[in-house]
Amino acid sequence: MKRKSYSEDELKELLGEFPKMEDKKSKEDLYRSIEPELNKRKRRIAPWITPSMATAAVLLILAIVLPVFLSSLPSNEYSGSADQEESSTESENDRGQDQTETTEQKPSEIEGSSRGEDNNPSFDKNETDVNEGTESPFTIQNRSPDTESYVLPGKNGEVVVPFTVIKRGDQEDQKVASFVKPEKWGLAEDLIKELTFKIDEEREQADVIFPDNFSINGSAYTSIVSESIRWRLYPYDVKTIRLQTESGSPVVLGNFGEVNTLPVIEKNRYFFQIYTSEVSERQFLVPIKAEKEISMEDALNRMKEEQTYGNVVPAVPGHVTFPSVSAEGSTLTLTVKHDSWSNDQQLMKMVDAVLATADTFGFKEVRFQNIKPEKSSSYKFSEPIPVPTYLNPINMNE
Repeated sequence: MKRKSYSEDELKELLGEFPKMEDKKSKEDLYRSIEPELNKRKRRIAPWITPSMATAAVLLILAIVLPVFLSSLPSNEYSGSADQEESSTESENDRGQDQTETTEQKPSEIEGSSRGEDNNPSFDKNETDVNEGTESPFTIQNRSPDTESYVLPGKNGEVVVPFTVIKRGDQEDQKVASFVKPEKWGLAEDLIKELTFKIDEEREQADVIFPDNFSINGSAYTSIVSESIRWRLYPYDVKTIRLQTESGSPVVLGNFGEVNTLPVIEKNRYFFQIYTSEVSERQFLVPIKAEKEISMEDALNRMKEEQTYGNVVPAVPGHVTFPSVSAEGSTLTLTVKHDSWSNDQQLMKMVDAVLATADTFGFKEVRFQNIKPEKSSSYKFSEPIPVPTYLNPINMNE
């Protein structure tokens, strides 16, 4: 069907026939009805909202995960697996077969049993194994019932200092604790003096008893306490260190939570430096723990480095290098290249530090090649030198 077309005039006439319509709303009413639409704006997300939300999410996750991680740390760091403890104590097993059981009520009553003389038959007290002259300032090769091991923190609590008190004659009945005066040697107060140590070398274990009210704050102090215990027991033939309170409960060590066991000193993790103090002329060998397992060559190089710890200086002089480092069985052989020693003590400190370091790597003796010693040196460098039994001897007669 063909649609009819209209002219403009015809359209106007048709529109005029529509009924008249009027809107009785006022202008104000009409404006109010459309005002919300006029004021409505499209909402946009600010460009900084998305990264801020991501940051907040990360912080929320850390707040949830971090406490859980800290509370679980002792079981990983201190308890360890059986394989880890066996590996870390392999050198301890080789130190002696003459094992004795020592049980005491106070730390000061630990008897001086340690690595057996049977392992070093050449080091009999009646034999002449050292030259006449200066005694070794930092180590003792001979085992003796008149020695007692101790550990004190460094002045700033960043390192631990193991030492050995030597009793003589009528001093055997004296309490060593009354002789130990940290401030005299530039060291901090004993953090483990309230602990009781029960050592059973036949079973190769030690029980450390804490008072029920023992408390410690901060991870730094927790680390110093655990290191003090481990180095206190280092001279003894133990594989396992068990912790408990007097009432038999697990020990709470600061931020690490409940701890039942500690591993013994790990192999291939420690090298020795020299601890000094402005208040005392006495110096000590001090163990420094590497961040991870290192080689003996690395340890010797680290012994030349300056440390960030206060009062700790290198044990190996800057003019010394080690062109050759080799091992055959339990003997470590070092070729030493050096200039003139400033004095005999400089040489002795280095040798003692190297011997102590070699001990933590599982060696029983060290052969030093190419050393031109001072006449007063107490070591015979023509022969292998046994690693020490005790560190930092202090005579109660002093």
